Amino acid sequence: MVFGILVASGFVEGSWGRVYATRWSPKELRRLLATAAASIGALFVNPFGYHLVYYPFDLAFRQKLTVNNIEEWASVDFHEPVRGKIVLIMLGALILGALLTRHRWELGQLGLALLAVYSSLTYVRFLFLAGILLIPLFAKFLDFMPPYKPEIDKPILNAGIMAAMVVIIIAHFPTEPMLDDGVDQSYPTAALVYARAHGMPGRTLNHYMWGGYVVWKDPEIKTFVDSRSDIYEYEGVLGDYLDMLRLKNSLKVLDKYQISWVLFPTHEPLSYLLAHNPGWKSVYNDNVAEIFERVGPLPPATWSPPVFSAAPESKVVGGAVRPRASGREEAARN
Repeated sequence: MVFGILVASGFVEGSWGRVYATRWSPKELRRLLATAAASIGALFVNPFGYHLVYYPFDLAFRQKLTVNNIEEWASVDFHEPVRGKIVLIMLGALILGALLTRHRWELGQLGLALLAVYSSLTYVRFLFLAGILLIPLFAKFLDFMPPYKPEIDKPILNAGIMAAMVVIIIAHFPTEPMLDDGVDQSYPTAALVYARAHGMPGRTLNHYMWGGYVVWKDPEIKTFVDSRSDIYEYEGVLGDYLDMLRLKNSLKVLDKYQISWVLFPTHEPLSYLLAHNPGWKSVYNDNVAEIFERVGPLPPATWSPPVFSAAPESKVVGGAVRPRASGREEAARN
């Protein structure tokens, strides 16, 4: 899209107030189109071929639950104390820069600015893209500042300021105990110690935000859902998980997947529901996590993991190529 905006802006020529466009010469256009063709071809030089090139479109048009429910795809919240306020300042600087400076907008530059603003306000994930596209524009707004004058520079003072900044950074860098304490306050570290000590045979339902942590700290517990949200959405697991969070047929979902254990945050609605249901009992509880065990036999199976016949992908391990199960197969086994 970025390349396309820049190329398309050179197909016209003219001036419209502070916006102008210059047409590409035939030689420039040939080079640009050749570069575009080579760039598109290079996209397919990857371990997954056309699948990786198609994936952004799969995400946009097929993974509706992921886009509508995962935080990184949410719109910017201007009430958020850090990120939202920074974005608000960025927009204000962009508007003031456009109004108070004599900067003239090249048509492609204006197109990139509009792309950056639209994409970043619509999805917080693209704030990184906005930073890449808008920072050069902000730099152009500063053309009014006086040029650099080496004769008035003060190297010793500059070095002293830099040294002081390094000392401040080192002094405030978090220690390992501080980092561990932060993890303990957000992730079920103590609950997993209990799980390893007592065992949790059968299927476990875990909180989405803890999936990756559980995979890392205790691979014996097969995650019900984790940040590989696409493979869970394809098979309907993510949809059932979201229904369960909203207390929509929560107990039926647990029965459908024959869940024996639930590892969930203490103050979630689902935790409250299970704590007051005779079919479940709390066997562990702290300020972060709670573990529930099913009381009584498992219900009859109404769902089974899908079987995929596609050839597995390959993964290079230790210099040898070994078959690797696809994401769907991994999720199905989990």
